[in-house]
Amino acid sequence: MYKKGDKVIILDYNQKPIVPNVVAVVEDVIKEDRVRLLMPDNGCCLEFTDRLKKIDEEKYAKILHAVKERDKELPVDLQLDIRKFASKHPRRRKDEILQMFEQDKKYVSILNAYTGRVMMYGKENINDHFLFEYKDALYGIVKTRSFLHELDETIPVPDLV
Repeated sequence: MYKKGDKVIILDYNQKPIVPNVVAVVEDVIKEDRVRLLMPDNGCCLEFTDRLKKIDEEKYAKILHAVKERDKELPVDLQLDIRKFASKHPRRRKDEILQMFEQDKKYVSILNAYTGRVMMYGKENINDHFLFEYKDALYGIVKTRSFLHELDETIPVPDLV
């Protein structure tokens, strides 16, 4: 039934694709009813064949892209004591640093909200206004983190854009 290299989607107990969708490649056939799967995160697992459904290359690529998009690492809120941070950089105005820090928190919040909505409703069901806010937050987080990185090199600049 299944052979090495087959592209599959994982099903739930009702024989429907699990939400969010997960795809895999058959790495090895153990028995007629069990296969070893290579997952998108390069992990492997054993799975019963009644929980799998073969899919074509196009659908596999589409779902794999969605999985990688979901698993993209998000920036986290910076835990900084602004007063100490600002005192280390007296040439910068404290309100300028504080403003960038507040914008950064706003952008992180928008990125996390977008990721949650995509996981719940799917990327195709996100409204245009929120999509605009998300794209603005992508560019904004790079700007704020670049500014803060100049002040403290331990703050990473995300490669989201």
